Order: sequence, then C-alpha cells, then structure tokens
Amino acid sequence: MKDPKYYGIWACVLALDAAGLGIVYPLAASEFSRLYLSGYVTLLLLATCLAAAPLIRFLVTGWGARYEEFRNRLNNGALAFYLRQFWQPRTDKEPLLKDWPPPADSPEVDAAADCLFEKIYKEHYGRGVFITPLLLLEVAIIFMATLYVFAEMGRLTLPVNNLIITASIAGAYLFVVSDMVTAVRRRSLNVADVYWYALRMTLAIPIGAAVGAVDAASAASAWQTVTAFAIGAFPMDVLLRLLRRVAARSFGASEQEQNSDKLIRLEGVTADIAAGLSAEGVNSIEQLIGTDPVLLSIRTGFAFKFILRLGSQAIVWRHFSAHCGSLAKLGLADVAIIAGLNERLALPDGDPRRQQADKVVANAASSLLAGGGVTPDVDTVRFLFHEIGCQPYTRFLLSTLKQKNGYRRPRLVNAKPPEKPPEEPPNAA
Repeated sequence: MKDPKYYGIWACVLALDAAGLGIVYPLAASEFSRLYLSGYVTLLLLATCLAAAPLIRFLVTGWGARYEEFRNRLNNGALAFYLRQFWQPRTDKEPLLKDWPPPADSPEVDAAADCLFEKIYKEHYGRGVFITPLLLLEVAIIFMATLYVFAEMGRLTLPVNNLIITASIAGAYLFVVSDMVTAVRRRSLNVADVYWYALRMTLAIPIGAAVGAVDAASAASAWQTVTAFAIGAFPMDVLLRLLRRVAARSFGASEQEQNSDKLIRLEGVTADIAAGLSAEGVNSIEQLIGTDPVLLSIRTGFAFKFILRLGSQAIVWRHFSAHCGSLAKLGLADVAIIAGLNERLALPDGDPRRQQADKVVANAASSLLAGGGVTPDVDTVRFLFHEIGCQPYTRFLLSTLKQKNGYRRPRLVNAKPPEKPPEEPPNAA
C-alpha cells in the first residue's frame, strides 16, 4: 500500500522553513555577515528536513507494511471474529455482519468485514493524523533555532548561558531524530510518538534553564554543558520518572514502583515489555484480554503476532492463575494446544488419540499437584480446558492460526461440557 502522494509533505516543510527564514532574515541581515546567515539557513534546512524525512518515508511505505501485517493475520474469516469480539456495536450496524454466526466462506461477508476494518483502522491510525504533529514538530525545531539566533544576536536575553541552551537543544534533537528513525525501522511509529517529539523539542530551553540554574552565578562549566546535553537526550518516560522522583524527594514522599499484575510471568515478557504495556494502561491479565489487540499492537509498537501470543497465555492464566507456570513446562500454556487437546478428548474412548489426550490431562493434573497449593484434580483440569476452548477470545485466536490448508475457522457450537462427578460423602465413623 505505497502512497507516493505523501511526498508532497516536503512542500509543507519547505514552506515552514521559508516562513521562519522570512521572519529572521530581515532582522539578522544588518547584524551578521552573509556567510554567517548562509550557515544559519543551511543549518535550519538540514535540521527540519532530517527530522521530517523518516516520517515521510514511513507514511509512503512503512504505514502500508504495518497495515498488511494485521491483514495477513486477520484473514479468511478471522477478521469477522475480531470485529465481533472488539467492535460489536459497529458490526451490528452492518447488514452482512450483524447476524452471528456469519455464513461460512462468504465473499460478501469477508468484503464487508474488510471494508469495516479498514475504516476503523484509518480512524485510529490513518496516514492523515500524522500531518498535524509533524507540522508542530517542525515549528518547534524552527522556533528553537530562531530563539538561539536571536540570543546570539543580543536581541533576546535567555535565563542562562547560551552554550547550555545549545547543548540542551542538541540533546533533544538527537533524541527526536534517533528515536524516530528507530521507530520507522521497526514500523512501530504512532501518532502519540510524534506529539511527544514536538513536546520534547519545545521543552529543550526550559530544561537547559533548569540545568543552568544549579550554578547560575558562574559561567557555564563543562559539566553543566554535558549534563544539559545528556538530559536533553533522555527519553520522555525517563525524564518524567526522574522529575517524579525529585518531586517526591522534595516533599518527603517515596515513589512506589507499581508492578504489572502477573504480566511479567508470561512467557516472552520482560520488564521493558511490561513497562510498555503498562504505559498503555494494560497492568493486569484481565486488561490484556479485554484490550483490542490491533490497537494495543499499534500503541506499543509490538508485533501483532506477539500480542496475540500474550493474549493466548492470558486466557490460560485466567483459569489456572499461578498454576499456569506448571502447565507451561508441559507446553499447555497456549489456547491452540489446549483446543487441539479438547478435540482429541471428544473422540470415542477406544480411539488411541483419545487415550493419549487422557494421559496428557493426567500428567497436567500431576504437574499441578507437584506445584503445591490448591490444585485441581483430573476432572477439574478437563473441565477448565473445555472452558478455555469455549471463550470468545479463544475462538478469535484460533481463527488467526495458519493450518496446512490455510486459516481455520473454529467451531461455533461446542459440545456439552463434561460434568464433574459429585464427590462421594465420607463414610460415617
């Protein structure tokens, strides 16, 4: 989905540069030589174009590749399950999608689901929503450069030494461009990131002033300049965390770290990944299950397949809680494995595959028993496995899995769940 028309953003960037130069050049022409002014013009054009180039490249090619990542996974019926699970009010308004279950292998239903998904995706993550934050970022860069030029001309008095301000602006610019290039390379850039970049550039001078205020009586020292550059290059989340700690220490309070509820125990989740999920409001297993995986993948920048994998583990964790770690050792902490096991458990008793499945359930119960605590017996494990297979989120996950013959649509009607036999009353003494 390459869209070359977004190369036209270069015209807007150059127009902003021309507007900024039109303001500064008449005031600076009488103060500085032509060589100095030529250097300023070159620096301004280079700074704004270097900041805009990665984003424009992303809008032309990377955005489409990101969209195809979701469509390649949500295909052949899986998209209808996704829309029904997370966008039911929107599907109820579509004549071909409001009836559930939808007819199998219907091109009309698939086309309606594809059209609705594209509409929802563009509402939240369309190319056009990047234009406003990009313009704000460019204005912030031009404004910072212009303030510096006015300060060097003596027409503006800054609160601290110009060298510290320059270091702070350079550090902020380093963070903005390097982080944007990394996000574009990973195809994980989102609109909120660009807004943060614009804010980061706007705060460059106040941060430099804060560093210079530590020893305002003396000239700028080497450590102040290095500190201003280093703090300017800090990511926004690190900078905010430092500010909270300083504020808490000033008021005599202690900052308490909040641990994401059990998310760190899921396979593949590190402290940084848990922090990224927490930044998007996902702090617990239930929140992970209830959050739209497409929007969560967009906001966190994580691969869509990885988000689906975490959701698969979360479903098992919801039913087995802390015992999920014991199931993971047997490879049963995944809804796809459990769904395949349920299919074998539904076979006749004499079938070898059914006997093999019974052994797996028995081994799972034994593993849970060895883990200690309140452990379910074999019948309870069988019942919980069946309940996992009946979850709507499980059906959605199963519909995204590739099989030898393409994608598979999970069964919409489940067999009667196995009933746990009542326990026999103890014999009277």
